[in-house]
Amino acid sequence: MNGARRTLSRETLAAIPAVTTRSDLSDCLGRICAEAGAERFLLLGTLLDHGGERPHIIASNWIYDTVHILGLEPLARLSAGPRTCAMGEPASPVGDGENEALRLLARHGHAEIYCVGLHATAQRCKALFSSGRVGAIDRQMLPQAQLACCYLLSRVPTELLGTPPPNSLSVRERECLRWVSEGKTTGEVAMILGVTANTVNSYLAHAIRKYGAANRAMAIATAIRSGTI
Repeated sequence: MNGARRTLSRETLAAIPAVTTRSDLSDCLGRICAEAGAERFLLLGTLLDHGGERPHIIASNWIYDTVHILGLEPLARLSAGPRTCAMGEPASPVGDGENEALRLLARHGHAEIYCVGLHATAQRCKALFSSGRVGAIDRQMLPQAQLACCYLLSRVPTELLGTPPPNSLSVRERECLRWVSEGKTTGEVAMILGVTANTVNSYLAHAIRKYGAANRAMAIATAIRSGTI
């Protein structure tokens, strides 16, 4: 029917109760993100650290360079801004274009960013949805995306909402990530370790899956932040 309100697909909603791994979590967030018209998502949480709080990335498909260059503190300040939408309300874009962090993000393909607050978890979480084109994100879908993310957080195992343990990777997986982070190609890493390129790709795939990362770059970012490499 013309003019009918759009809703998240049944397939996406049905996938939420089945989330048990970081990879599942990223896949489900990717579905929600895409159905809202966004290209990228970043789920930002807070952890207690020496009596204070520090931001950390729970799941994301942002390009690593963007997060690395900008840093987590500016991201946390952005997500705490006054334009963050309240529960169930239409969202407004984050910032007004004067913020240096926003200008930096725009240069890295984030022309428009929306932020929604999330509940149903002991830590404060925010979901950032972004697009490389202004107007691509469907604002009317964001309250549904917000509710779906809250439902998702209420169903996933608690350990998925924290940072991955530093020792969750095998020695070979850590070595492969470290060499790739230093700019080595798969073939070069294979020669260094005395294995085949397919074996290197397998180690990297395992590391990506354990971290629930969207790609090698995000797995490397997680490993660096946790002190694994």
